[in-house]
Amino acid sequence: MSHSELIGDYFDRMVSALHARQGSAADDEVGFADLWPVFLFLDPARIGPDTREVPASVMARYRARQVRKLHWISPQDDRLVPLMDLWQRQQFAASGYTLTALAVIPLQELQPGRRTLSAVEVALRDALRLWIFALLPAIEALFDRSPGLKGRYLSAFDGIARNAPHLMALAETSLARRSGHAAVTGDPGDCEDQSVLRVFLAMQADEGRKQRLVVHDGEAVRQYQGVALQNRYLDRAKASLAPGAGLQEIASHLLRHIELLDLLAKGRRVATSILAARPGEMRDYVQGLESLGGVGAHGIRHAPDGHGKRQRAAANRVNAAQKPEAFVQPPDDTAPVPRFTPQELAGLAFLCDIDGFQISLQHLLLCPEIWAARALGALRFNRRPVSEAEIAPLRNWLESTHVPPEPGLDLIETSCRDIAVTVVRLQNMLL
Repeated sequence: MSHSELIGDYFDRMVSALHARQGSAADDEVGFADLWPVFLFLDPARIGPDTREVPASVMARYRARQVRKLHWISPQDDRLVPLMDLWQRQQFAASGYTLTALAVIPLQELQPGRRTLSAVEVALRDALRLWIFALLPAIEALFDRSPGLKGRYLSAFDGIARNAPHLMALAETSLARRSGHAAVTGDPGDCEDQSVLRVFLAMQADEGRKQRLVVHDGEAVRQYQGVALQNRYLDRAKASLAPGAGLQEIASHLLRHIELLDLLAKGRRVATSILAARPGEMRDYVQGLESLGGVGAHGIRHAPDGHGKRQRAAANRVNAAQKPEAFVQPPDDTAPVPRFTPQELAGLAFLCDIDGFQISLQHLLLCPEIWAARALGALRFNRRPVSEAEIAPLRNWLESTHVPPEPGLDLIETSCRDIAVTVVRLQNMLL
């Protein structure tokens, strides 16, 4: 099948599949990452015709994709330059194989005035507000329970600030927007430590106070709001500690509460970074295509010497708009926000009922398990009807998290187990 036939077949499948999914959610909430084309590149010098050198679970996941294409090509082949970034080509050279996906970024109407938040951004914002309000009293109570923690941190808020970098970044950004200057913590004039974080958390909690949490607990459905919501998690935090619990046990419980808030803050930061930039990227994409005059961007990037400076710049703009760095999330420690782990994407899906693949191109082969985590969260928080088939990809892993992992698990299997462990911990903590 030629590339044009492959893409045509892809769009036919995507349209028919999306029509079947439209009945249960709004258009911008329908997940279709399982329909994105996935390309498997194999180095013929390292991988044999039977592909046994590639982990069996990776090949199985690749073959399960609805739209896929396999290419035998050397990692040093110049034809890869317009298709892969340098870090991807380096991974390919190191392992002898690599996978890449052609993500389909939803079109967004360019409108004047203030940008409207997407459904994903709203879900992440509201979840962060809700859980800040719900968990802050529990965090303070856990901190007060241990004299040893008071020797490490000035206050519970100091403990949050030192263990929640994404939450702290949101607080500083919020202050900078309100005051017009960069946030500074530890001002000698402040009467309390971490004053910037305290103000931010108070503002978020004030919004979270208005929200209602619905929990599907076995056969019963219970609703919590306001003080009743805070008391629920305050009581659960106290009950989770054994009599005479020591510093290590209390610190572990405290850290889990803080990490949950920081995960939501990371999700919100990444979503804002991606989606706020999207209108400009779309504008660059459209203007870039117009400047190319019908010439393919990949062809120009593959052979730039035969084209003018303006065409090369337009081709680069088109490429950057198709693969925004914040969305692709290369494995770069210097990136403003580190890439998501599989368990982080699953945790956000469980907590917020979002499709994590709207804010990350990574871990696409784990789409069934991450979507199953989303479905389970929707069920347990009574958000929408969920079928057993939606949860099935994760069911066996959920039922075996109490058993030590078997030796020899490959990367896919390890990630599935990590996702299940994360979901079980969230359920135990929140439900």
